Amino acid sequence: MLYILCGVSVQARRRLAALFEVMGVYLAGAWLSDRVGDLLAGHGWISQVNPFRLLTVRATNADLLLASRQLLVMLVVIYGSYFALIVPINSWYRRRGRAAYGLTRAGHTWKALVLAALATAVLTQWPVLVHTLVDAVHPLGAMEPWRQAFFDMSWRRWQFWLFAGILSYAVIPVIEELIFRGYYQRRLAEDWGDGPAIIGTACFFTFAHPQYLIPNAYNVTMILSLFCVALGLGIVFAWTRSLVPSMIAHAIINIPMTPVWQGALLVVFAIGAFFAWRGGAAAARRVFRNASVAGCIVLAAVLTSYEIVGRRFGSMAYVAMGILVLAVVLEAVDRRESRGAGVRSVSA
Repeated sequence: MLYILCGVSVQARRRLAALFEVMGVYLAGAWLSDRVGDLLAGHGWISQVNPFRLLTVRATNADLLLASRQLLVMLVVIYGSYFALIVPINSWYRRRGRAAYGLTRAGHTWKALVLAALATAVLTQWPVLVHTLVDAVHPLGAMEPWRQAFFDMSWRRWQFWLFAGILSYAVIPVIEELIFRGYYQRRLAEDWGDGPAIIGTACFFTFAHPQYLIPNAYNVTMILSLFCVALGLGIVFAWTRSLVPSMIAHAIINIPMTPVWQGALLVVFAIGAFFAWRGGAAAARRVFRNASVAGCIVLAAVLTSYEIVGRRFGSMAYVAMGILVLAVVLEAVDRRESRGAGVRSVSA
């Protein structure tokens, strides 16, 4: 198989390497996090209590504090495992420093980045607000029990907002943007271009939220709304080359709000969209200007299918490890050939 892949064009081989690397890291990282979690729990260093099982309508302040601690530890283990794979691969590729992960201003002022974040929020996040307002008036279907409990419990306590900060508006926007836009999208964009990378990563991001995969009207509309948000986050990252706007925009929509506040925010978003749509359209045209339609379709189909299949079959983790090794081999072959071509050009 490797012999066949080495025989294809350089561009096709590089695209396969990028796709295999992303697919491999995604499931291999999940497998690694499970093993690390089991190891730490076996030594008594962490608890295996699922923080979401502690969420009930009658959850006490102590329950929320315990759930907050457990959730934070779980996120450190999960995303630490992913970056245990990503950082060495990036270093081998000579992608080092904060800029390699989008953690700089990329030459923009703070004012420009904050305005880009607000524009992204008002242009892409209104479907989520409409969805939640409609559901408040006319329930669209059941959601995961822990999510229902989260919305039904008392919000008038700092313990709730501590848990919500970790789950939604403070910690999650940072780490999800780091891995989905800062790594997956950037890696795919290197060899597929910005357009296909944005579409593929948006599909990956959307279906990576299993709490929305219950088949009913609530979750179908939520999936569509989430995809719109993911597109906006991808576009603003491709346009600015900084994760600051996407992190801020992600945090805004993740803040828990009552229907009254959601309605007020929707009005603000409608006004903001009136002023921001021209700039947003220009940014979208710029990042999709040379996008391959076929590339967009391929990445969307492959990554969506991979996410769904990988979640259903645990054995896919071992397939992912093989895919990741194959990606590294293809990248090593490409690097060797590039080095050889450079030597020949110098000799000539």
